[in-house]
Formats: sequence, C-alpha cells, structure tokens
Amino acid sequence: MSEALIVLDSSAEKSLQQQIREKLIQGILSGSIPAGHKMPSSRRMAEQLGVARNTVVLAYQQLVDDGFMVTRERSGFYVSETVSQQGLISHSAGGPQRDEDDRNYWRSHCNPVSVSRRALQARPANWLQYPYPFVSNEYDPRLYPGAEWRECTRDIFTAREVAQWATLGNNEDDRHLVEQICTRLLPRRGIYVDPGQILLTSGMEQACYLLGELLLGSQRKLALVHPAAGETGEIFRRTGAQILPLTQDADGPQLDDNLKAADCIYLQPNVHNPTAVTSSLERRRRLLKQAREQQAVIIENDCDHDFCYHGNPLPPLKSMEGGSPVIYLYQFPKVIDPGMQLAFMVAPKPVIQRLRALRYTQRERVPTLNQRLLAKFVAAGHLDAALFKITQQLKERWIALGEALMYHLPKLKVRRASCGTACWLELPEHMDGTQLQISAERNGLLLEPVSDGSAVRLGFSAIDADRIEGGVRVLAQLINGELQAEEETLDIASGRRLSAKELQSEMPGAIFLGTNTLGESYRIELKPDGTMLGYSRNDVEMDETDTGRWWLDGDQWVRQWRTWSYGRRASFHVVTDGHRIKWFNETGKLIDAAIIANE
Repeated sequence: MSEALIVLDSSAEKSLQQQIREKLIQGILSGSIPAGHKMPSSRRMAEQLGVARNTVVLAYQQLVDDGFMVTRERSGFYVSETVSQQGLISHSAGGPQRDEDDRNYWRSHCNPVSVSRRALQARPANWLQYPYPFVSNEYDPRLYPGAEWRECTRDIFTAREVAQWATLGNNEDDRHLVEQICTRLLPRRGIYVDPGQILLTSGMEQACYLLGELLLGSQRKLALVHPAAGETGEIFRRTGAQILPLTQDADGPQLDDNLKAADCIYLQPNVHNPTAVTSSLERRRRLLKQAREQQAVIIENDCDHDFCYHGNPLPPLKSMEGGSPVIYLYQFPKVIDPGMQLAFMVAPKPVIQRLRALRYTQRERVPTLNQRLLAKFVAAGHLDAALFKITQQLKERWIALGEALMYHLPKLKVRRASCGTACWLELPEHMDGTQLQISAERNGLLLEPVSDGSAVRLGFSAIDADRIEGGVRVLAQLINGELQAEEETLDIASGRRLSAKELQSEMPGAIFLGTNTLGESYRIELKPDGTMLGYSRNDVEMDETDTGRWWLDGDQWVRQWRTWSYGRRASFHVVTDGHRIKWFNETGKLIDAAIIANE
C-alpha cells in the first residue's frame, strides 16, 4: 500500500529521503495508510523505490521522532495509533466528493467576478524556463542574495531578538526597521523625516488602498497617467472617486485640464509603468507648483529608484523645494525580498496617524518577523551590497537590449529609461499586441502587451544578457512577418523531422513547456523508463497533474495519459525547429507545439 503512494523525482530539489518522508506523512494524514498499519521493511521499501536502504532507514527514523510511526521490538515499524486520536479524519470510509457538485454549490453562493483568465495568469507558470522570458517585475533567481538572508535569519532567532520582535503590539512597526529607513534609505534620496512620519505596509497595493480610503471618495477626483499598470487604477476606482486620465510626453505628465481639476495626483516620476517615461527635472518643478496652486495632494510612487544605469537618478518630488503636499511611497525591490513585498509611506504625522488607524481596522500589517529580518538585512549592509551587484548585472542586460533593438528593429520607436527593468516598444499600426504575444509565446518568447494592443513591454531582469539578442531577433521576425503566419502541415513544416533513431536519442529526459487552448500552462517530462509526468496550472481552477506512458512506433512518437485526453493513445510525427517542438498527427495536421525547456 505505502509503496504505491510514493513516486520519487530524482531531479527535484528535495532529497530522496525528504520526498519519502513527505509522501508517507501525506498518506498517513489522509488515511490512505491507516493507524496501526505495519510498514514494509526498510530493505523491501528500498528495493521497491530503487534507493539505498539507508535512505529509507533515515526517513523511517525521522517519522518515529516526529510521532507518525512507532517501532516494535523484533516486529518493525508501524503507523502510530495516536495519529487517529488527534482529530485527523480519514476519507477512506466514504467515497470521494464530486467535484462538479461542489463547484455548482459554491457558484450559487459566490458573486460573479469579471476578471479574465489572462489577467489572473499574465504569464505561463513555467515562464523562467522559456528561452526568452522578457517579463517585467520578475527577476533571475540567481540575483537573489540568499546567503545574506540566511545569515540574518540565524541572527533574529536568538532569545534576545525574539523577545523584541515577538512582543510588538498589534499595530506597531519595528522601530529598528523604521530607524534604518530614516537614517539610511531616505537621506540618499534627499528626504529627511522623523520615525513618526513613516508607516509600513504589505506592498504597494495596501499603501494605495489605505490612501484611497483616506483621501478619496465619491466626491473626489484622482488624476493618473494612462495606461496604468497593475492594480493601482482599479484600487483607486473602488473608492468611488472619479479617475481622470493624464496624457504625457517625453518629459512626463502634461499639465492639462484633467490634472488641474484633480484633488489627488498619482505620479511615477522616476519611471512610469508601463511606458518607461522619466519626468524631467523641469516638469517635476511645474507639477509641484501646479499642485500647490490648486491645493492638490501628490501621491509619488518612487519605483525602481535603486536601479540606475546612466548617471544619477533625478530627485524625488518629496525631496524637492515645495514637496510638502507629496505623500511618498516606496517598495523594496522584489529581487531583494520576493517573499515580503514590504513597502512604506512617508507623510506628515497627522496623516500617518490616520493611516495607521485605517490599517488597524484591516487587521493586516507586515509580520513582525519580516520587519526585523529586513531591518537586520539593511543594518548589516547587505542591502547596499546587493543593490550594487544587481545594478551592475542589470546594466549589462539594459545595454544588450538597447543594442539588439537598435540593430533588429531600427524603425520602431523604443523608450528605455535610465532606471527600471523594462522598456517600451511601440508596434506598427497594423499589428495587435495581444496577437503578437500569442505568436511570440509559441516561439519561446514572453512579452507583455498594453491594454490597447499598440505597444509591448519588454522586461530584461529575468533573461540572461547573452540570450537577449536571440530573443529580439525572433521578435523582429514576427513583427516583420518573416515567420510563417499560416498553419503548418507536416509537408511544409520548418525544422527537422525526427527519424526513429533521432527520436530514440532525443526524447528520453526531454521537458516540454506550452499553453493549451484554455490558456493553462503545462509542463511535460519524458522519463527514460517510458513514463510521463504532466503538470497543468490554472490560477482560476486548481492545479492538475497526470502520469502516463510514452513509446516509439517506427518514426512516430506515441503517448497515452492516464486521465488527460480521455486516456486515449495518440501517435505523432515530431518536428523540432530550434528550441520548438511540433507534433503532427497521422494526416499531417499540426496538433500542438511547445518549447523545449532549459533546465
């Protein structure tokens, strides 16, 4: 029984011992391995799983230490009887729940939400394994300062440290982190404030929500540049405020009638997302002057201030003369704290007091553990060192992207700010950005179109510098119509049709990434022993997995899933074209195409 529950993945990051332990715990807690059940001997289990006996012995012993199993002298290992006495419910007695009935039940109780699947899943789940991931707001994991975080994590779990951060009140911010922000981060931007003028938030979204609740309402007007990326516009719109779109030129937001009629103005002067426009120094002065004249509040999002590749960044509005009506927002870069997404606001003390009260009503604040951990990270100098190192590597990619765009797409308008992690590419009038995104994804290239389809955003923080030109070359071919637009057939397919010998050589161990017709990203791994592992991800429904078998029949590749595709057998001719793989049925019709993954 227990052996059948365990399928080990030798390529996984977890050790075989850890995989065995977790699978057995899962079986015990679900009731698949009942209380009192006699476990197979370590020798038999090792033979069944194809691992060393010592690996099973260590896994068993750890389960004994954790209370999931017990040993009986001269008898072996047994599932602990106490597990069933702890209120854990076994589902073995009853039949499985019907998914469709459960889904209909909850549909009848939930209000409809008009959000497209594409909005919920802006990119494939395995985006990092694509050859050319030009995605924004994502980073190459190799840039992450993991060793430094591990050092700080050890430090904050001493008894003295725990006594400090674990006893903070429900609505307090860690004074050590606030002190680091006041003395180290803000002075570099020319901003000098007291600790009472700072409030920590769980990301930029919470900061905008709190400000919307405090400053806006049905009788207020908010001006912001369109197009606006992310959830910012939607968050402010939910307050009932009237949203006034602002136009901008190469120098930043224009002082038009909408700006002059606004009660609040939301700005990203350092680098606007998604258009990559940096407001000039003179335009910043004019914006501040206009805000003072009309008694408007400016909400300044100082995004990507840390990454500057040419000269020095311009001063934030908050640091300039006349910056008193500015509420300053900053979020620590995702590459520094991807799991925290911690942000803070700078405003006058009366405003911070009201914002703190609003935050308390939400019962949502940054966990005190995360606050102290980030304070240690900044105080130890790790933030400065990491930002310097990451900026140098991003600058290399920033240069490579600029050169590639100038060489392969010289006629298109490109906007590339000296800060930030993405650039803006305007498309020809006849081309739709959404359709280009679909075609690009089929060719292993991920990009992000804007809402009206007139431009795309190319991020460079997640792609190696030496792969940027190849990706831009593919993009140029798509834009210039050099890649095939009509549906391919086997007779005219570009690439290399694999023979039986080539299939036998190239299929074992291969990993494919793609997107199905429902917009779900999938990952398929072909094991050398003829088994298949499949994973499909959809942010609206649940993740799905399946297993199956694959084999060769002459010069055709054959596969049969356990449940996917109705569990039916299917045969394909296979064509590879660079990093793409294409499957054609027996009549020569193209059935699917995917990307050959980089592990």
